[in-house]
Amino acid sequence: MAGAAVGSDGPPQCEWGRLAQRIRGLAAYRAAQRVFVGPSPLLSQVRVNALCDGKELLMPAPSLKEGFYLCLPYAIPFADLAYATSYRGLPKYGRLLDNRGLAAKQVGMLVTDAVAVDPVGTRLGDGKGFFDLSCAILAELGAVERRGATVVALAADEQLVKEELLPFDPWDIRLDEVITPLGGRVFTDVEHEQPAIHWSELPPERVRRMNPLWQLAEKRRRD
Repeated sequence: MAGAAVGSDGPPQCEWGRLAQRIRGLAAYRAAQRVFVGPSPLLSQVRVNALCDGKELLMPAPSLKEGFYLCLPYAIPFADLAYATSYRGLPKYGRLLDNRGLAAKQVGMLVTDAVAVDPVGTRLGDGKGFFDLSCAILAELGAVERRGATVVALAADEQLVKEELLPFDPWDIRLDEVITPLGGRVFTDVEHEQPAIHWSELPPERVRRMNPLWQLAEKRRRD
């Protein structure tokens, strides 16, 4: 997603726990056996809740360099959950999955944060594109089926763009729902296009820095 001068720093810290709690009320969340949650510290409670609710938690490694980690429910002491689901704790408490392991892990919900969200569910992130690329990698491996996976973001009410449409690139993932302190929005007309890796838009040096992407690129070359 291209950058834009929209949005704020998000809800106050005290609100993030309440927003995380509201995710637990979503039917798609209750049905999901496995959830992908972004690494932002603001999503810490979402990650902790997922494990407490008996769900497997999938997280990206820093900058996707190593790939993805899986944390299993009830396998981590409760007092360590917040640390275990942070970048500092993942190598100790999570299990690094290779592409074959990822392919066997169907994800039912993906949760992220947002800088801004427009009326059709376009999300403006931090400008690095790791969430959209994570979705594309997981979809390439068969771990995400867009019509069967729900994409949710947490944001502040002032981060909801009322009329203007944000820039949208072919690799961007639109939201199914955004949750804010005052309610949020459900996007019922989202086009559930399957995420795809746009290889022509990825510099070779970036591909080499991300292990799961590099493995996929090598497989494409061999095939």
